[in-house]
Amino acid sequence: MDKLHPWVWAVGFENTFIGQTARGERVLDEYEITQHYQYWEEDLNRVRETGATMIRYGIPWYRIETSNGVFDWSWTDKVMAYFDQHRDLVPIIDLMHYGTPLWLKNEFMNAQYPQLVARYAKAFAERYKGVTSYYTPLNEPFVNAEWCGWSGKWPPYLTGVLGFTLMINQLCKGIIMTVKCLKEVDPNAVMVHVEASKKYVAEDPSYEEATRLWNEIRFIMWELVQGRIQKGHPLFTWVQDHHMSDQDLAWYAQNRIELDLVGVNYYPQFSLNVIGKETVEQGQVPRAVMGTAEDMIDIARELYQRYQRPIFITETSYNGSEEERVSWLEDVIRAGWKMSEEGIELYGVTWFPFLDMVDWPYRTNGLSFKENLATFGLYNLEEQPDGTIHRVKNAAGKRFEEELRAKSVL
Repeated sequence: MDKLHPWVWAVGFENTFIGQTARGERVLDEYEITQHYQYWEEDLNRVRETGATMIRYGIPWYRIETSNGVFDWSWTDKVMAYFDQHRDLVPIIDLMHYGTPLWLKNEFMNAQYPQLVARYAKAFAERYKGVTSYYTPLNEPFVNAEWCGWSGKWPPYLTGVLGFTLMINQLCKGIIMTVKCLKEVDPNAVMVHVEASKKYVAEDPSYEEATRLWNEIRFIMWELVQGRIQKGHPLFTWVQDHHMSDQDLAWYAQNRIELDLVGVNYYPQFSLNVIGKETVEQGQVPRAVMGTAEDMIDIARELYQRYQRPIFITETSYNGSEEERVSWLEDVIRAGWKMSEEGIELYGVTWFPFLDMVDWPYRTNGLSFKENLATFGLYNLEEQPDGTIHRVKNAAGKRFEEELRAKSVL
């Protein structure tokens, strides 16, 4: 029996923006490194040629608000005019993708961060209202807090689980304030709350209790912004032990927001993590092990049962050969059908990133563009002798287009 996909197909451009270089790092601006600022129109035309109807698209806050309260929309105006002209491709605006403006001291831990990020979001929405109503207030709060607040790899370089929780508190307050500002400008705005949807497994039976706790902690953003963490909640004691006060939890209860779409970012190479001695006794970030499409389905199922809101697979892909990427795409297609048949309300599926990307260690390892390439994309990035980076459609890109243009067989 033939059926059209009951979900939206989307893609996205990797859009991590870490501009701070005080410790001798390189700027990690994926648009700059991959030359998207230069070739943005050609890149968006390629997306439209695939048949995808939505795109996750990031806005570089650090380039837009170059000084406090002063916005430069010159580049963004051109891109948003493109989306206005080509209504067949709807952007989900990724307002925050890890980086803050260079003038914001202490970055996310600045006491004014929640208000300032909301001000920026409101300014964007006021300028481009009518072009799109879809927003991600902040991409992957968990990973943001992990890299900025636990491992100390990104500004403001906090470390440990306490740093992680301090960061989550700031990020979630910023999300709520951002949503309120966006809804004020556009009451019909749709929020895609994107999170790195982890799943934890115990290293051995002695870590099963800790694993149950971490399988609650992975939902902390969604729980906080909905004001759910109160007395009796599985995370109540844990957040209080990590410097989240009664006043904080009361604020979340008073300012709670409803979820529109639940965004699930799932990568088989990163999303399944082990809880063992390294995390429980040494306080280290859990290590990743290889996951499967069934793990992605499990995560989506649990989120749907918990929140009863549509699920959007907002990122998935495979860092590997073209053949491995095609194989994962086939797994994702089958998983989409399985979720839909099971009754999970699957809003969309996103291959992310559309182009290959430069891996995050580029910021500190001093290696070349080619040595830092992460081959996730539907298009390969090939650096030419003159420094130009060509986009070359690969086997996964061809299979993606084929799937979107044809009816799929159940």
